Amino acid sequence: MSRFRRSAFTLIELLVVIAIIAVLVGLLLPAVQKVREAAARMSCQNNLHQLGLGLHNYHDPNGGLASNIRPPTPPGIRVRWLTFILPYLEQEPLYRGINQNLNWSDPLNVPATGTRLKVVECPSAPNGQILDGAPPPETWAPIVANGDYVSIYGIDPRTIAAGLVRWAGQDGVSAPGAPGGNPLESGAVSKTAKLRFADFYDGLSNTLHVTESAGRPNIYRQGRLAVTATTGNRINGGGWCRPASDMRLVGSSADGTTFPGPCAINCTNGQDIGSAYPHPVYGVDGSSQVYSFHTGGANALFVDGSVKFLRQTIDIQTFAALITRAGGELPGDY
Repeated sequence: MSRFRRSAFTLIELLVVIAIIAVLVGLLLPAVQKVREAAARMSCQNNLHQLGLGLHNYHDPNGGLASNIRPPTPPGIRVRWLTFILPYLEQEPLYRGINQNLNWSDPLNVPATGTRLKVVECPSAPNGQILDGAPPPETWAPIVANGDYVSIYGIDPRTIAAGLVRWAGQDGVSAPGAPGGNPLESGAVSKTAKLRFADFYDGLSNTLHVTESAGRPNIYRQGRLAVTATTGNRINGGGWCRPASDMRLVGSSADGTTFPGPCAINCTNGQDIGSAYPHPVYGVDGSSQVYSFHTGGANALFVDGSVKFLRQTIDIQTFAALITRAGGELPGDY
């Protein structure tokens, strides 16, 4: 009698093979995600390098860094620093498409300001769907393209009053060239002056120029979408063309709901301004905070052109020392 020979797997063997494949896939997916995030982080750093080159190339021919100064003569339209460096980012046609005598939200400017710029979009952030809109008296509606990068005017007085940050002027002694005792005008971008490299008494390598504030005007807290932007609830800021997309350091609670607070990075991307505009605290300024979709921190461009990764565990006093250009502080570990 011939013996019957099996030519297929038994059910148990098949289940074992499936289990092994599932384990291997489970081990492989985190590795793939880590590689993907590492590539996105490097691409984000490259974006900041490009912005740094644009800012440096702008400095000498124009007598200082690009700023958010409102022209003293009519019509007095405030134009964001990023608009001025567009020709240095190989975006000359886009720059010429913006009429600087009209607001960024004017219908004649929207074809340009509504154009997406890859150089200001972090690959880790939700891009391509979220758009920013004009504040009252216009009806808020998504009309302009967003950017994930932000410069910082200075330190919010509420943060100083709460004892979270010590300001150089508090002790009656300021560093040489300290900016007039006004913490809101202590950073690398200004609304009142065109800053030169010589104005950075703390050193170009010790002063933060541009960092991340991604996901705006939607509100994110601790990596989750908390509020979808509407007329009555949103962050004031987000459009790459908007001066209000730059910010002041306030800090928040760990859950990103209370301001000011000790958390400087990645607790929330900003404060909800509600329907009040001008806002009782921010006025017409932005309400953003430093926030990225990277694990553990955020990328930051320094005035010398270097890009570094700031840990989200950074002490807010240390972060404030990196923001000020002439505070005389020695930043700690970051």
